[in-house]
Amino acid sequence: MISLIIDTDPALGLIHEGRPRDIDDGFAIVEAINSDEIDLRGITVTFGNAPLDAALGVARDLIALKEVDVPVLAGASQAMPQREGEGALTPAVEFLADTLTAQRCRIAAIGPLTNVATLIQHRPELAEQVEEVVIVAGRSRERPFYLGDVGPVRDFNFECDVRAAQILLSSGIPVVLAGFELSSQVVITQADLERIRARGSPTADYLHRNSLAWCSHWTQQFPHDRGFHPWDSAAIAWLLRPELFETESRGWRIRDVALTREERARNPDGSPGSVAWLECDVGFPGIAHTYCTGFKAGKATEFVRHVMDGVY
Repeated sequence: MISLIIDTDPALGLIHEGRPRDIDDGFAIVEAINSDEIDLRGITVTFGNAPLDAALGVARDLIALKEVDVPVLAGASQAMPQREGEGALTPAVEFLADTLTAQRCRIAAIGPLTNVATLIQHRPELAEQVEEVVIVAGRSRERPFYLGDVGPVRDFNFECDVRAAQILLSSGIPVVLAGFELSSQVVITQADLERIRARGSPTADYLHRNSLAWCSHWTQQFPHDRGFHPWDSAAIAWLLRPELFETESRGWRIRDVALTREERARNPDGSPGSVAWLECDVGFPGIAHTYCTGFKAGKATEFVRHVMDGVY
């Protein structure tokens, strides 16, 4: 049995900053709840895809729909100080500390990494209690992110709190990076959403209704794609089906990259002139982590099937 804490910024069904927001955190939460192999100890929530209070509401909705006794705790409402100083203690950080004091756990950190980094700052002795953190972030050396000819798009979770990522990756805790290069290879289509709806459960109905606007928005922004990418489901799949993935042990670095005016204009969400990149490569020094480069031959289809089987 996998003892797991999900640290997340769920925005399923929310409109924020004038557009629908990513829904894949909600899928990942439901997949974890439905797995007989996962003992979900709690959900810690952070800002990111939506303001903290709105994200908390989504997490609590999902717990209520699934009728499970899983605590949901409020965490960071903003990034930690980016040069020095500690992140704020929150109920989420206190829960992480209490849970890890009692037992070893894995963490699926599928939003900005502020809660996890703040835990490391305040309770560094608990790092050895974390078996592994799976994050949705990172890129290969000098690789921009494009979907068809649209981009470069952002490494969103990482960019939301660059210092938090640096603290985690430097901590000695084993980290698995399952980011853009992995999940951009697969999509969940409108037809897949209809198959979810056909399950007929209250949770399936909630997921279907609250996914439609995001699926429509995504395929309009990225005409190359037939559907949206289940980024955060990859973190759950790694825990349950690691044999699906190709991986490599890589070092890492963080560097600022200047974007041209054309590159900034072609990013649907906009970007500042200088963007931090988390790059991973076998040639980089320092602590190495597991980097998911893609799916093993024939396993991408199995991954999508695994996601669909876990959502009801």
